[in-house]
Amino acid sequence: MRYLNKIVFINSATVKYAEIELDGNVHLIGTQGVGKSTLLRAILFFYNANKSKLGIPREKKGFDDYYFQYQNSYIIYEIIKDGIPFCVLAYKVNGKVAFRFFNSGYKRELFIDQNNRAFESWDKIRNAFGKEIHYSNIVASYTDFRKIIYGDNKGLKPDFRKYALIESKQYQNIPLTIQNVLLNSNLEAKFIKDTIINSLSEEEFSIDLENYAKGHLQGFESQINDIQIWFKKNRKGEVTVRKQADKVIDQYRIFNHLQREKSELANDLSLRMQFIDREKPLFLSELTKEKNALAEWFKKQENLKKTQQNREQRIVSEITYLKKELEKAAEKETDYQRQNITKIIQRVANKTTLEKELKALEEERNLLKSAFGEINQKYEALITQAENQHEKFVNSQQSEINTLKANFAERKSEVFETYQKLIDQVKEDHQLEKDKAENEITALIDKEHGLKNKKSELKHQTFFKEEIEASKIERLAIEEKLSTAKSKIQNAKNETATIRKEWELEEKEIERSTEIKISKTDKNIQKVVEEIESIERKINQSKASFYGWLNENIPNWAASIGKVIDEENVLFNTELHPKLVNDNSTSFFGVELNLNTLENRVKTVSEYKEEIKSLTIQAEDLRKALHQINKGKEDDLRKLKIKFRKKLNQQKEIVSDNDYQINQAEQQLKKNDVEREEWTEKSKSEKKRNLEKIENDLNAVADQKQKANTQLANIKQNIKRKITLKENERNAEISTLEENTTTKIESIKSVISSNEKEIKQRIYDLKKDQNHELADKGADTKRIAVIENKTDSIEEKLAYIKQHEALVIEYNKDKREVFDKVPEWKTKRLSLEKQKDAIVQEHQVELGKLVEKLNTQEAFVAQVQSKVNELDSDEKAFEEFKKSEAFMQLEFAIDEVKQREKDTKTGNAIIAEIKDNYYKGIDVFKSLQQATNAFNGNFALKNTFSFDVQLNTDDDFLKFAEELKEFIEEDKIQEYEKRVNERFAQIIHLIGRETTELNSKKGAIEKVIKKINDDFTQKNFVEAIKEMEIRTLESSNPVVKWLIRIQEFNDENNLLLGETSLFTSVDSHSKNHKAVDLLKELVKAIERYKSKTLTLSESFDLQFRIVENDNDSGWVEKLSNVGSEGTDVLVKAMINILLLNVFKDSASKKFKDFKLHCMMDEIGRLHPNNVKGILRFANERNILLINGSPTSQNATDYKYTYKLAKEQSKSDAKKYFTRINRLVKMHAKVKK
Repeated sequence: MRYLNKIVFINSATVKYAEIELDGNVHLIGTQGVGKSTLLRAILFFYNANKSKLGIPREKKGFDDYYFQYQNSYIIYEIIKDGIPFCVLAYKVNGKVAFRFFNSGYKRELFIDQNNRAFESWDKIRNAFGKEIHYSNIVASYTDFRKIIYGDNKGLKPDFRKYALIESKQYQNIPLTIQNVLLNSNLEAKFIKDTIINSLSEEEFSIDLENYAKGHLQGFESQINDIQIWFKKNRKGEVTVRKQADKVIDQYRIFNHLQREKSELANDLSLRMQFIDREKPLFLSELTKEKNALAEWFKKQENLKKTQQNREQRIVSEITYLKKELEKAAEKETDYQRQNITKIIQRVANKTTLEKELKALEEERNLLKSAFGEINQKYEALITQAENQHEKFVNSQQSEINTLKANFAERKSEVFETYQKLIDQVKEDHQLEKDKAENEITALIDKEHGLKNKKSELKHQTFFKEEIEASKIERLAIEEKLSTAKSKIQNAKNETATIRKEWELEEKEIERSTEIKISKTDKNIQKVVEEIESIERKINQSKASFYGWLNENIPNWAASIGKVIDEENVLFNTELHPKLVNDNSTSFFGVELNLNTLENRVKTVSEYKEEIKSLTIQAEDLRKALHQINKGKEDDLRKLKIKFRKKLNQQKEIVSDNDYQINQAEQQLKKNDVEREEWTEKSKSEKKRNLEKIENDLNAVADQKQKANTQLANIKQNIKRKITLKENERNAEISTLEENTTTKIESIKSVISSNEKEIKQRIYDLKKDQNHELADKGADTKRIAVIENKTDSIEEKLAYIKQHEALVIEYNKDKREVFDKVPEWKTKRLSLEKQKDAIVQEHQVELGKLVEKLNTQEAFVAQVQSKVNELDSDEKAFEEFKKSEAFMQLEFAIDEVKQREKDTKTGNAIIAEIKDNYYKGIDVFKSLQQATNAFNGNFALKNTFSFDVQLNTDDDFLKFAEELKEFIEEDKIQEYEKRVNERFAQIIHLIGRETTELNSKKGAIEKVIKKINDDFTQKNFVEAIKEMEIRTLESSNPVVKWLIRIQEFNDENNLLLGETSLFTSVDSHSKNHKAVDLLKELVKAIERYKSKTLTLSESFDLQFRIVENDNDSGWVEKLSNVGSEGTDVLVKAMINILLLNVFKDSASKKFKDFKLHCMMDEIGRLHPNNVKGILRFANERNILLINGSPTSQNATDYKYTYKLAKEQSKSDAKKYFTRINRLVKMHAKVKK
């Protein structure tokens, strides 16, 4: 078992010496003012070691001064731990009460000498301890003392662990409850709440409502409204004010850039007009020169065509001759084929063979007839005569036939010649028409070739190439401009970051150097203040200390002992108790010193006061210096801000300028793309149109060529028809001649044939007669007949050959002279035709090259002419522009010319841009004014952002736009938003945290109340109290209600609160409104609430229900209505014991065999039966009661009864001491 066994007072408070046993219930009796409370507070000090929580009134002496007035004032606490005692000594060390532990029970001789006087110093007590008793170091920290007593060993030396009364790290509730039992006498709900709350935590928690009303929430609503404007979205999901701000900035940026663009355009126009003045004469001269060169190319083209025509005509003539010869050959070939010349030649070729055969037959016939010469001669003469007659007749007739043929041939030749002249005349008559048609066809072919060449060239030709290339070049320039602008922006941003970093570093350096100066000055001020406090402490202790005693008892002590005395530890010490001895020697503790060589070290009180005054002036000077340091810091920061703001503004301007350049460049790129697309489309369209034109021209040429060919064919057909007609007439006439001749010849041939038949018949008859005669004479007539038949057949063949031999000779002549030369003529004609085609092709190539050069020259002339026209147009446009108002604003800038790298724009284009710039500037400034007024309509005259909403002049609008631009570019709204967001989150979180902390004890409180209720039910020995119950309710305090609602909101939306939640969170719009409304209601509730703080006890309501005999109080907050006053005291005692028991049981989990004390100072109001019941009620819970009352009642119920009384001091009639006498010691133990 462990418990506080005894308390001993030695020269403490008003008690000279007293030992009070505490190992049982103790009753302190005595009238008021005898010191009962003093003893109870001393016992409480053991449990709580907290001088401010002992219930000592402020107007009375403090604990140290009251309980330890003297150097030999002591309080000793004896503790029994498992039957072994140890003690705690409390005494004053360096003006403050400290503790020592020693391993021994209390013994009087350890502190009191033989003269019945307490030892005056620790040294004597230590000597009294000897070597047998171990003691600890001084424990100056009350926290460490509590840890030692209650067994919280963390951070303690192992030597202290053995002095633990209990073993728990959660011991804080025990001393708090014990002290509250003694210090509180009222029994109201608030008291019980405070008791429970204080027992749960060492520090009382409260919420500073005034800080919310006048600090956190002041002006919050207007700031919320102003910043919410920057995040409030319209139906389209757009933030209206941001859109309005962007419009102001955009219009301001556009306006500024239009002004700069105006100067640049003026410069461009001036350069353009200078260019025109300088270059136009050169262009005119070049135009004349190139036109002359174009005329020369046209002459070359005509000459080339004439030369080609002459060369081509010669070859055509040769081809025509060959065609005619080939036609004649074909006619002759046809004529010969008609006469079957091949068969005739074959028959004529057999002439020699037939002649040989005929000769052989005649020789055989003559041989057969040789024997019959007379007959043969007679008949041969007759046959020869007949044949000769026939031959003569045939020759005459043949001569006539030959004459007919000759006449026919001559006449035929004459007819041919006549008609050939007529045919030639027909050809000659139509040659001009034919040549014209052929020339037309040739021209059309040339034209067709030219068109085909153009078509071929057109496939690779790009129309508006210059414009497209110019557009591409312009695009490249714009892209380069865009890239340059982006690069400049990036460089500016990098430079901005560098500047800001440099600014930040220099700010930090100023802060650091200032902090060093402030720290140094603060240290100096603190040092001076400490010196002043030290001197004031000396002055305050001057009368009660050794210093005051010396002034009163030792004259001129400063020149003697004052030179060697320790000022800090001795001179101003109040516990030295100096006394005069009878020895008049000037020795120093028996040693005589020559002090003349030492300076006087002791100062008078007035000197100390002068020193304080000097130090006060020094402190004030240091404070002024501190103020100057802060002021200097502000000045340095302001100068730094001006310095870097200027640099940042330069970079911002670069960013702004190039932002506009990028915007313009992007628009120009879009425009360029559109224009280039238009030029490309125009190029395609023009190409298509030209292709269509060429195709149409080709179709027209083809149609014309077809018509020309048709016309030529018609001419040729007409010529051919006329020639054919003449040929037919010729052929008809020849046919008539031939027919007449043939008829005559046939008639002659018929006569010849008739004559031949007659002669043949005559010869046949002669031969028949000859054969009869020969047969009669014995000749071989059969053989002779066969020979005669064969001879006749051969002679017929030879006659045919003779008739056609001349035709074969003529054919062979024609073959040599005509037919054999036909292949050569055909080859030559083909060669000439190829040569003609080659010449034509060569001509086309040469003509194409010439045409290409001619076209190039034409294009160049057109280009120069276009440039001249452009310059003329620019001059005319400039003269008109000089009359406009836009020119008046630019006239000043035109004189200040700056050279540009490249001039690509025309004067018309520049003037159009200037006009566009001029009118756009007017519109933009109007838009700027409208946008600014619309933006300012969102804010009051006095707004969070200090926006000037009253603008009058143009400069006012421009200045406002510049400031708004800076506001947006630096994203200052984010700073405001962050600031207000953090403030909002801090307020909500703070309220949530403080309210949570306020309510965090609810579970512990409920648990304690349950334990109290259960403990009463299980162990109730007070018959008068039948039932006792405590319960909690929700607080009825309106401030608490709103705090709880805000806490609930914070718990539900904790993740949504922070840097962006108040204004930008998608899901927090309505919730933020709710949060703001809750804060508004809280402000109203705080304004109605009278108190400036809100304590934990106000976070819930507490009610009692007491049943005393048959009297049921019902649920009430005060016990004033429950029975008598004694009942109130009884209930208070029971509740206090229950509280202490609950906390005692929960304090130590490992070790529970210990006892605590509960001190009560109002026990006399109870009935003796109830006193006995309450004692048992406490003892059952290992709690010993130390009660105080005026008189003793039921002394047998206590183990110890002490009577306290006042006793007058013998040495000082004004002083009284408390005398303590033990009246009763009961050895019987109270039953558990």
